[in-house]
Amino acid sequence: MTRLKNLFDVLIVSGKSQVRQRLNAELALENCYSVTIAENAEAARRLLSSQSFDLVVIDTPLPTESGIELALDIAESSYCSVIIAVNSDRLDETRYKVEELGIVTIEKPILREQLCSALHLCTATRNRLLLLEKENEKLRRKLEESRLVNRAKWLLCENMSMDEPTSHRYIEKKAMDNRTTRLSVAKQILKEYQ
Repeated sequence: MTRLKNLFDVLIVSGKSQVRQRLNAELALENCYSVTIAENAEAARRLLSSQSFDLVVIDTPLPTESGIELALDIAESSYCSVIIAVNSDRLDETRYKVEELGIVTIEKPILREQLCSALHLCTATRNRLLLLEKENEKLRRKLEESRLVNRAKWLLCENMSMDEPTSHRYIEKKAMDNRTTRLSVAKQILKEYQ
Protein backbone atom coordinates (compact mmCIF):
# COMPACT_ATOMS: atom_id res chain seq x y z
CA MET A 1 0.00 0.00 0.00
CA THR A 2 1.29 3.46 -0.89
CA ARG A 3 2.04 5.77 2.03
CA LEU A 4 0.07 8.98 1.89
CA LYS A 5 1.22 12.37 3.07
CA ASN A 6 0.88 12.97 6.80
CA LEU A 7 1.61 16.69 6.67
CA PHE A 8 -0.27 18.89 4.23
CA ASP A 9 1.11 22.23 3.08
CA VAL A 10 -1.62 24.84 3.36
CA LEU A 11 -1.73 28.40 2.08
CA ILE A 12 -4.17 30.74 3.83
CA VAL A 13 -5.12 33.80 1.78
CA SER A 14 -6.98 36.57 3.57
CA GLY A 15 -6.85 40.32 3.71
CA LYS A 16 -7.96 40.28 7.36
CA SER A 17 -5.39 39.70 10.07
CA GLN A 18 -7.88 38.26 12.57
CA VAL A 19 -9.17 35.72 10.00
CA ARG A 20 -5.61 34.65 9.11
CA GLN A 21 -4.80 34.18 12.81
CA ARG A 22 -8.00 32.25 13.50
CA LEU A 23 -7.58 29.93 10.50
CA ASN A 24 -3.94 29.37 11.41
CA ALA A 25 -4.97 28.49 14.99
CA GLU A 26 -7.70 26.11 13.77
CA LEU A 27 -5.25 24.35 11.47
CA ALA A 28 -2.66 24.11 14.26
CA LEU A 29 -5.22 22.18 16.34
CA GLU A 30 -5.47 19.56 13.57
CA ASN A 31 -1.71 18.77 13.85
CA CYS A 32 -1.32 17.72 10.24
CA TYR A 33 -1.03 21.03 8.40
CA SER A 34 2.00 23.21 7.72
CA VAL A 35 0.68 26.75 7.19
CA THR A 36 1.90 29.64 5.04
CA ILE A 37 0.01 32.93 4.95
CA ALA A 38 -0.62 35.45 2.16
CA GLU A 39 -2.41 38.75 2.67
CA ASN A 40 -3.62 39.17 -0.93
CA ALA A 41 -3.95 37.44 -4.30
CA GLU A 42 -0.65 38.78 -5.66
CA ALA A 43 1.31 37.41 -2.68
CA ALA A 44 -0.55 34.10 -3.02
CA ARG A 45 0.29 33.85 -6.72
CA ARG A 46 3.98 34.53 -5.98
CA LEU A 47 4.01 31.81 -3.33
CA LEU A 48 2.17 29.37 -5.60
CA SER A 49 4.70 29.93 -8.38
CA SER A 50 7.63 29.07 -6.11
CA GLN A 51 6.14 26.52 -3.71
CA SER A 52 3.87 23.53 -3.87
CA PHE A 53 0.75 23.46 -1.70
CA ASP A 54 -1.77 20.71 -1.05
CA LEU A 55 -4.54 23.06 0.02
CA VAL A 56 -5.37 26.75 -0.33
CA VAL A 57 -7.97 28.39 1.92
CA ILE A 58 -9.22 31.72 0.53
CA ASP A 59 -11.22 34.16 2.65
CA THR A 60 -13.11 36.40 0.25
CA PRO A 61 -13.15 39.17 -0.71
CA LEU A 62 -9.42 39.84 -1.04
CA PRO A 63 -8.01 43.39 -1.03
CA THR A 64 -7.48 43.66 -4.81
CA GLU A 65 -9.91 41.06 -6.21
CA SER A 66 -12.85 38.94 -5.16
CA GLY A 67 -10.75 35.80 -4.59
CA ILE A 68 -12.88 33.71 -6.92
CA GLU A 69 -10.45 34.37 -9.80
CA LEU A 70 -7.57 33.15 -7.63
CA ALA A 71 -9.49 30.00 -6.67
CA LEU A 72 -10.29 29.26 -10.31
CA ASP A 73 -6.68 29.87 -11.40
CA ILE A 74 -5.39 27.47 -8.74
CA ALA A 75 -7.92 24.76 -9.55
CA GLU A 76 -7.26 24.99 -13.29
CA SER A 77 -3.46 24.95 -13.03
CA SER A 78 -2.72 22.45 -10.25
CA TYR A 79 -3.86 19.44 -8.26
CA CYS A 80 -4.12 21.65 -5.18
CA SER A 81 -7.38 21.49 -3.23
CA VAL A 82 -9.14 24.82 -2.70
CA ILE A 83 -11.57 25.99 -0.02
CA ILE A 84 -13.19 29.37 -0.57
CA ALA A 85 -15.09 31.17 2.20
CA VAL A 86 -17.78 33.61 1.05
CA ASN A 87 -20.55 35.70 2.56
CA SER A 88 -23.96 34.00 2.68
CA ASP A 89 -25.43 36.33 0.03
CA ARG A 90 -22.77 35.13 -2.49
CA LEU A 91 -22.77 31.44 -1.50
CA ASP A 92 -25.01 29.97 -4.22
CA GLU A 93 -23.56 32.16 -6.97
CA THR A 94 -19.99 31.26 -5.97
CA ARG A 95 -20.75 27.54 -5.70
CA TYR A 96 -22.21 27.64 -9.19
CA LYS A 97 -19.03 29.25 -10.55
CA VAL A 98 -16.46 27.04 -8.81
CA GLU A 99 -18.00 23.68 -7.95
CA GLU A 100 -17.31 22.17 -11.38
CA LEU A 101 -13.56 22.52 -10.73
CA GLY A 102 -13.81 20.78 -7.36
CA ILE A 103 -13.51 23.90 -5.25
CA VAL A 104 -15.19 23.59 -1.85
CA THR A 105 -17.28 26.63 -0.88
CA ILE A 106 -18.07 27.41 2.76
CA GLU A 107 -20.18 30.15 4.28
CA LYS A 108 -18.84 32.99 6.40
CA PRO A 109 -18.57 33.43 9.28
CA ILE A 110 -16.54 30.23 9.25
CA LEU A 111 -17.68 27.80 11.92
CA ARG A 112 -15.11 25.36 13.33
CA GLU A 113 -17.23 22.30 12.46
CA GLN A 114 -17.75 23.54 8.93
CA LEU A 115 -14.02 24.24 8.47
CA CYS A 116 -13.05 20.83 9.88
CA SER A 117 -15.52 19.11 7.60
CA ALA A 118 -14.18 20.97 4.54
CA LEU A 119 -10.57 20.26 5.59
CA HIS A 120 -11.24 16.54 5.96
CA LEU A 121 -13.03 16.46 2.62
CA CYS A 122 -10.12 18.22 0.91
CA THR A 123 -7.55 16.02 2.67
CA ALA A 124 -9.35 12.86 1.58
CA THR A 125 -9.67 14.19 -1.96
CA ARG A 126 -5.98 15.18 -2.06
CA ASN A 127 -4.97 11.72 -0.81
CA ARG A 128 -7.06 10.15 -3.55
CA LEU A 129 -5.46 12.45 -6.14
CA LEU A 130 -1.99 11.50 -4.89
CA LEU A 131 -2.83 7.82 -5.34
CA LEU A 132 -4.12 8.47 -8.85
CA GLU A 133 -1.08 10.60 -9.65
CA LYS A 134 1.26 7.78 -8.57
CA GLU A 135 -0.73 5.24 -10.57
CA ASN A 136 -0.60 7.53 -13.64
CA GLU A 137 3.17 7.87 -13.27
CA LYS A 138 3.54 4.11 -12.99
CA LEU A 139 1.45 3.65 -16.15
CA ARG A 140 3.45 6.35 -17.98
CA ARG A 141 6.72 4.56 -17.13
CA LYS A 142 5.27 1.23 -18.24
CA LEU A 143 4.04 2.76 -21.50
CA GLU A 144 7.44 4.37 -22.15
CA GLU A 145 9.16 1.04 -21.47
CA SER A 146 6.81 -0.72 -23.86
CA ARG A 147 7.40 1.92 -26.52
CA LEU A 148 11.21 1.61 -26.24
CA VAL A 149 11.10 -2.20 -26.21
CA ASN A 150 8.92 -2.15 -29.35
CA ARG A 151 11.33 0.23 -31.10
CA ALA A 152 14.21 -2.09 -30.16
CA LYS A 153 12.30 -5.11 -31.48
CA TRP A 154 11.75 -3.42 -34.83
CA LEU A 155 15.41 -2.41 -35.04
CA LEU A 156 16.33 -6.06 -34.50
CA CYS A 157 13.86 -7.03 -37.22
CA GLU A 158 15.42 -4.53 -39.63
CA ASN A 159 19.08 -5.09 -38.79
CA MET A 160 19.27 -8.76 -37.83
CA SER A 161 16.53 -10.13 -40.11
CA MET A 162 14.44 -11.35 -37.19
CA ASP A 163 10.69 -11.58 -37.17
CA GLU A 164 8.74 -9.88 -34.37
CA PRO A 165 8.27 -12.95 -32.10
CA THR A 166 11.98 -13.83 -32.43
CA SER A 167 13.09 -10.28 -31.58
CA HIS A 168 10.73 -10.32 -28.59
CA ARG A 169 12.22 -13.61 -27.33
CA TYR A 170 15.72 -12.25 -27.96
CA ILE A 171 15.10 -9.22 -25.71
CA GLU A 172 13.41 -11.34 -23.02
CA LYS A 173 16.25 -13.90 -22.99
CA LYS A 174 18.99 -11.26 -22.98
CA ALA A 175 17.30 -9.52 -20.02
CA MET A 176 17.03 -12.82 -18.15
CA ASP A 177 20.61 -13.89 -18.93
CA ASN A 178 22.04 -10.52 -17.89
CA ARG A 179 19.73 -10.24 -14.87
CA THR A 180 18.53 -6.87 -16.03
CA THR A 181 15.30 -5.36 -17.31
CA ARG A 182 13.84 -5.45 -20.78
CA LEU A 183 14.15 -1.67 -20.76
CA SER A 184 17.91 -1.90 -20.18
CA VAL A 185 18.30 -4.35 -23.05
CA ALA A 186 16.11 -2.19 -25.29
CA LYS A 187 18.23 0.88 -24.53
CA GLN A 188 21.40 -1.04 -25.42
CA ILE A 189 19.85 -2.14 -28.73
CA LEU A 190 18.66 1.39 -29.51
CA LYS A 191 22.13 2.75 -28.75
CA GLU A 192 23.76 0.11 -30.95
CA TYR A 193 21.52 0.49 -34.00
CA GLN A 194 20.64 4.19 -34.04
